[in-house]
Amino acid sequence: MQAFSYLRRSRFNLQPLLALLLFLAALVYESFGTIYLYLTPLPGVGFYFWRKYHDEKKYYFYIALFFLYTFYFEIDREMILFSFLLLALFYHYFLAGWIEMSINCMPCIAFIEVSYAYLGLYLINLFLAFIFNLPLPVFDPVYFIYIISDFFLVVLFS
Repeated sequence: MQAFSYLRRSRFNLQPLLALLLFLAALVYESFGTIYLYLTPLPGVGFYFWRKYHDEKKYYFYIALFFLYTFYFEIDREMILFSFLLLALFYHYFLAGWIEMSINCMPCIAFIEVSYAYLGLYLINLFLAFIFNLPLPVFDPVYFIYIISDFFLVVLFS
C-alpha cells in the first residue's frame, strides 16, 4: 500500500472537465434543436440557475460557459448578439430584487424567470431590431412549449 500512497495526494478536479464536456454536449444539442423544432434550447433553465447561483464563486466558470452557450444560441437562432446578456443584466439590476422580495413561492419565481428568459429575449430582440432597422423577429407559439418544458426541468432539477 505504501507504493500507491502518492495517488491519494495528487487529486485532479474533474468538475471543470465535466463542465466543458456538458458545454460541448449543449452545443450539439442546440444544433439538433434547430433541426428538430420541439427540442427546447434551454436558456430558461440556464437563466434560472444563473439567478440561483450567481453569488457563489465556485459556479463562476459554469456561469461563463452558460453565457457562451447563449452567445452560440443567439448566433444559431439568428438573434441579435449579446441580447441575452443585456436581458440578464436588466433583470439582475432592475427586476430581481423586487420579484424575489414580493413573491415567496419558489416555483412561481422559477416560472417567472423561465418565462422572462424566453419572452424577454423575444421582446428585447424585437426592440433592438426596431432600433437598428433589422427584420423583426417572428413570435412563434412554440415559445410556450419551451417555457413549460424548461419550467418542468427547473422544478425537476432544483
